[in-house]
Amino acid sequence: MKYVDFLMALDLLSRYYPKYHSNELFLLADDIWKWINNELPEDSSALIYLKSLYSSPTEALSAVWKEILLITGSFAAFRRN
Repeated sequence: MKYVDFLMALDLLSRYYPKYHSNELFLLADDIWKWINNELPEDSSALIYLKSLYSSPTEALSAVWKEILLITGSFAAFRRN
């Protein structure tokens, strides 16, 4: 996964996916970025939740990236037509 690809996928979703900013997947992605950058306090409920789901930030990012690719795939096909 490249950071540029991630940004392009988010841009595509912002154009074609209604209310994508309020989607739980993107809120989760935001918390994962904070986890990667050590911006979450150790007693944060978000960090505790993420650690209960994933063994590492890399695993979490990979899982969310796969979900984003699934969502953007249908919109990318729509955009080409």
